[in-house]
Amino acid sequence: MAESAIPAPLAERLGPLLGRAHEAHRRGSAAALAPLGLSPRAFGALAVLEAEGPLSQRRLSERQGIDRTTTVAVVDELERLGAVERRQDAADRRAHALHVTTRGRRLLPRARSAVAEAEAAFLAPLPEADQAQLRAALRALVEAAR
Repeated sequence: MAESAIPAPLAERLGPLLGRAHEAHRRGSAAALAPLGLSPRAFGALAVLEAEGPLSQRRLSERQGIDRTTTVAVVDELERLGAVERRQDAADRRAHALHVTTRGRRLLPRARSAVAEAEAAFLAPLPEADQAQLRAALRALVEAAR
């Protein structure tokens, strides 16, 4: 008999299931984004900045749901790629806002495509209706935890 991917005592526990699923998804996304020089978190930051406009680093951290120290590393990664730049805030000269550059805007469609392919591969074992239901259920849990 083949060994299960997750030990029986953990197979009904939400934490281990979510953790293992997240790690598998993260690995696939990381591999898909690596040729573009992006990490999954950097892709997320770039997508949020492009969608929501210039944001402070603190606000980007809040919107992504990651700690400020990690956000610093993500922004440094995006700056090295030339995908974002810090600019002085016109309303508050002491503050800086993160802006997506032309290079960042050109990078996003390729990154979105790479992530979409990785997600499709990850979700392939589920029927399409279950994929949509999973996304909806996860969104509901995230919103309820706010």
